Amino acid sequence: MKKVIFTVLLSFLSISGFASDLVQIISVNESPMSENAAISIVFPKTNKTETSSDVKVQLRVRGFSIGNRSQVPRTNDLANSRLGQSIHVIIDNESYFAKAGPSIAPFDEEGNYYESMYKFKIPFSLDSGEHSIRVFLARSFGESIKSSEGFASSYFYVNSLDPKIDQDLDAPYITYNEPSSYMRFKEQEPILLDFYISNCELSQDGYKVKVIVDNKITRILTRWTPYYIYGLKKGTHKIKLELLDKNDQRVEGEFNNNSRKFRIY
Repeated sequence: MKKVIFTVLLSFLSISGFASDLVQIISVNESPMSENAAISIVFPKTNKTETSSDVKVQLRVRGFSIGNRSQVPRTNDLANSRLGQSIHVIIDNESYFAKAGPSIAPFDEEGNYYESMYKFKIPFSLDSGEHSIRVFLARSFGESIKSSEGFASSYFYVNSLDPKIDQDLDAPYITYNEPSSYMRFKEQEPILLDFYISNCELSQDGYKVKVIVDNKITRILTRWTPYYIYGLKKGTHKIKLELLDKNDQRVEGEFNNNSRKFRIY
């Protein structure tokens, strides 16, 4: 009787995606680097005050093809966005939104060039006071380009100089990238876990990343690479990422404590 109960319980956990021994988080090598890929923030200007809550963004991208499907081996391992390669934009510490083409030329606002400009409006209104913007280049399957030139961040203000962001952009911090939103379930296909590390390096005796899956599965990551999550089933899941110091204490700053929900259907 006990054996039957145990078997039923294990089956339930497996279906729900909550059996920790069935969920694996595996480090994989970074995809081949896009040579000379870079992004920079043109607008909003650093520490400048915008007079409207509808803020426009302008970014300069160099050496990275936006809108195309990534041409690297990992492309076939993971779910790909219909946008293709894109720019991931994070305001404050919200979830990212992705932007792709069309690009604008610096002068005549048309065409596609090796160095392109992208202009768009933040898709939600911002409260008065201090805000932050983080932008980075991402593969069509979501992986961030892990180079200093492939990431940019700054502060800006809306209507007033009220301080609101509890994060020093010159101090160590982590940027949550994937998983996000919705993804279709495919047997044996992993879920991408991806993040960007700023102003520090990960190691076994230094900074680390703590990942918690569904409030039940905890792992300590010591390599800045993409990770594959295996074993999650259909349903809503939650990922929590924290940046830890050498004493395994969470590093100060609101960006170092991230929780995101996503749904597998």
